[in-house]
Amino acid sequence: MDVKSTVDEIVGDAQQVQSFWRRLFGAKPARSDAVQPVAKKKEKYVAVDDTKVMLSIVEQLNIFFRLQEQLAAHIRAEEERSKSVYDPDANLMEAALKRIMAQDQMAALEVEIRECMVYNAPKEMGALYSRMFETKAIIAAEQEEARLREESKERYRSWRRREAKRRFLLKEAYLVGTAVVLLYVWMWLLYIRK
Repeated sequence: MDVKSTVDEIVGDAQQVQSFWRRLFGAKPARSDAVQPVAKKKEKYVAVDDTKVMLSIVEQLNIFFRLQEQLAAHIRAEEERSKSVYDPDANLMEAALKRIMAQDQMAALEVEIRECMVYNAPKEMGALYSRMFETKAIIAAEQEEARLREESKERYRSWRRREAKRRFLLKEAYLVGTAVVLLYVWMWLLYIRK
């Protein structure tokens, strides 16, 4: 159920991002039958601050990509859990379908955002999409390296704990063995004295 709530949350946020992009770049929203035509009024020109618009775009993109990363992390955690925890009541087809639907929806949204960023973005933003993905590739490589280092450290700590436990048990066995030998020698000496 956690996956479903996460997917629903992401879809809601994605719809907000889509409506923002449509409003920002002039795509016409789907028209419903209940909408009545209204006489258009002449509107005064409103000065738009390019910096505020770009910051707003970047903020919405950050929200989208943060949610995308959360979904990817959640899917990785679910995959890891399915590899390590046996659940006899799990519905495998439902879990697989949820994963696929979430991945497909995020891929479709990513395509739509890419198209908006490439074809409809203000020219002041330049090749934002290309630069963003080049930088993302660099950061992803750095993060993967850091993740592998952390996993390696965790494996090393786990090995150290197991090794310490093994050494403790070995010392315990030596102590018990020494005690048994000393007891045997003491008993033997008592027997000889008699």
